[in-house]
Amino acid sequence: MIQVRKVALVFLLFFSFCFLNAQEKFDLKIESCVSIANEGIVPTWLHANEWGIYSSEIESYGMLYLKGDYRLMDKKSFSLNVGSGIVVNTDLKESILHEVYLNGHAWLFDYTIGKEANSWVSYNDRLTSGSFLMSGNARPIPKITLGFEDYKQLSFLPDWFEVRGGISQGILNDERGEKSNSANNLLVHEKWAYGRFGIKNIKPYLGIVHSALFGGTRPDGTKIQVDFWPTFFARGSSKLGGGEETNAAGAHMGMWDFGFYLEKEKFDLQFYFQKPFADGSGLNFWFGKNKDHIIGLLIHPKEINWLKGVSLELIKTAVQSGYGIPDQLYPVDYNDHKAGSIIWRTDVEDNLDDFMFQVFGEEKTGWAWPDALRVIENKTNEGNKFGGRDDYMNNGSYYNGWTYHGSSMGTPLYHTTEMVQKYNSGTLNNHSRFINNRVNGFHLGIEGQVTTDINYRLKSTYTMNYGSYAEEFLKRYSWTRIDNYFYDGGKSQVYTMLELYWRIPNLNKIQLNGALAYDFGQLYHSFGGRLGINYTPF
Repeated sequence: MIQVRKVALVFLLFFSFCFLNAQEKFDLKIESCVSIANEGIVPTWLHANEWGIYSSEIESYGMLYLKGDYRLMDKKSFSLNVGSGIVVNTDLKESILHEVYLNGHAWLFDYTIGKEANSWVSYNDRLTSGSFLMSGNARPIPKITLGFEDYKQLSFLPDWFEVRGGISQGILNDERGEKSNSANNLLVHEKWAYGRFGIKNIKPYLGIVHSALFGGTRPDGTKIQVDFWPTFFARGSSKLGGGEETNAAGAHMGMWDFGFYLEKEKFDLQFYFQKPFADGSGLNFWFGKNKDHIIGLLIHPKEINWLKGVSLELIKTAVQSGYGIPDQLYPVDYNDHKAGSIIWRTDVEDNLDDFMFQVFGEEKTGWAWPDALRVIENKTNEGNKFGGRDDYMNNGSYYNGWTYHGSSMGTPLYHTTEMVQKYNSGTLNNHSRFINNRVNGFHLGIEGQVTTDINYRLKSTYTMNYGSYAEEFLKRYSWTRIDNYFYDGGKSQVYTMLELYWRIPNLNKIQLNGALAYDFGQLYHSFGGRLGINYTPF
């Protein structure tokens, strides 16, 4: 592994040397920093939404970051850039080849091949709390992406309607553990589609984002079968069988995204209303079962130097379709081999009267499924409707869920097992990677100028943390609560950071930066800081 990193470093140095004189086509960025933190936890905004450049695990370290981008071709119908970036850590075994990619456009389409720190979905992750999906929090994933990165007017569509979207196929090639439901080298499929209406200076839009995990190899060497099209459409697969035949092939997360852009003489504004979902009950948000949402406002004043950007977000992801278990089950005390297994409607509909008598002791006849379902809900699901406990970013077939190199591929406000173990010494179920994924909160981000040469960025996020259903109960399908549940009633936490950038007068290519961050609340207290220098030679 160390040898691989040495080769990567040599490659980058050679890359930089070859094109150093081509200043009109070559972009180079060099950053060096030192970072410290206490209490064993790095404050969130010192590392989150930075594409994994800064460590979330090491309390004290130094880092050198080099990034180069060279324009090989730039024609109207075709362009090609090649880029690479490397992070050299004082602990050399923590050094990484961070980026290596080709990108550009071909005819109407934009494309990316490789590991590039760029999201076509997120809205200003450096100022917001981070996109719920496809954010800039984890390291770049190796993938191929094709689509429209920005809104385009197509000739066959009305001139008041624009579209953007894309499709990507990647691989999660990190080390993902030895649990029986872990898998290495699994595939990740992502797609998104948006339409925007050009109505004068206000432009409403709507879109949908979908992410799926599938394939891979279990720790025991078992290959997980791939059935691409059922995974693509989130449908059942007879090829895979089991739960993936009756539900959907692979693991799925998504979100609806509605909003509008407003352009005024003195400011630009974007409002967005997003609804995450993990299955069909969340996807059909109009049925009222999906009560989670992220409401955001991004404002960019044009005539106020001290205030260049504002982000406001209201975050609610704690419901996850409710407390009710996902599926109806045979009672655990049912004297049959089916006890505790799922009741499939297709298996009982033809003999519903016999089924209700034998399983639930109901002597009434003439049962219809809706009436029977209500009885089953009252007897086995504490009166809740089935289809709850969505467990965002987790999946039973893929223990690591939507993580890459240990970091969330979406919102950084969710806490993994490793993170929770740092502030909670109690017993953990450890059924899922994200132990704390039921989070509500409010976020504020602002940026601007202090003077002509000094800029600032401030982020502050208040959260209420409720853990996860899989952690609160002995199992996802259980109604037995664990003793002394750590997040019982919710625990509050605040994440803060202030960052300053100083462009040295008469040395415009050099910028000094410093950041102070403090996390505090009922989860943990941690203080940290970072000092760095950026050099952009061209």
